[in-house]
Amino acid sequence: MNGFSAVLLLAVAGLTNAYLDQGVCPDFQNIAEFEIPPYLGRWFETHRYPNGFETGSKCETADYGAINDTTVSVVNTANLADGSLYVISGTGTATDVPGQLIVQFPGESVGFYNVLATDYETYSCVYTCAQIGDLRDQYAWVISRTWELDDATLAVVLDVFESNGIDTAVLQPTPQGGDCIYTPAP
Repeated sequence: MNGFSAVLLLAVAGLTNAYLDQGVCPDFQNIAEFEIPPYLGRWFETHRYPNGFETGSKCETADYGAINDTTVSVVNTANLADGSLYVISGTGTATDVPGQLIVQFPGESVGFYNVLATDYETYSCVYTCAQIGDLRDQYAWVISRTWELDDATLAVVLDVFESNGIDTAVLQPTPQGGDCIYTPAP
């Protein structure tokens, strides 16, 4: 990395919370047919790319509820390092791209939520990537209807990411269960 790239990386890192590295966003494919109704309800985050807004947090959940045919409510919760519970509410609106939602939280920039694969009952693979010069700004999550995935399902999930050119070595397990404090499921 040359000096200019290093300075640019540091400058951009201050503007983003995502996992940032050099490279080109992969040409990933969302799920071909995505249905909102079976996706609704509670999901537990089991793995994620490191990112600034989840640093030091654990026990993340996402609750999706129907607002209308194309828009869902999104309520994300996490246990913070100081023991407090963090809750943020927003919306997700389906786009013309299958498996893609535009997600908005108060005071945050709009983001894309791309479902690469889901069986609606066990797992969902979610990814987004924005190109910033020769850097890629990435988020990746594995969410599940339960606190953890069995080995066979985790292998399926990792294959989904890898077949889309997404580095699975960066995925970190999200602590769940144990001393987690969860809000009541909707």
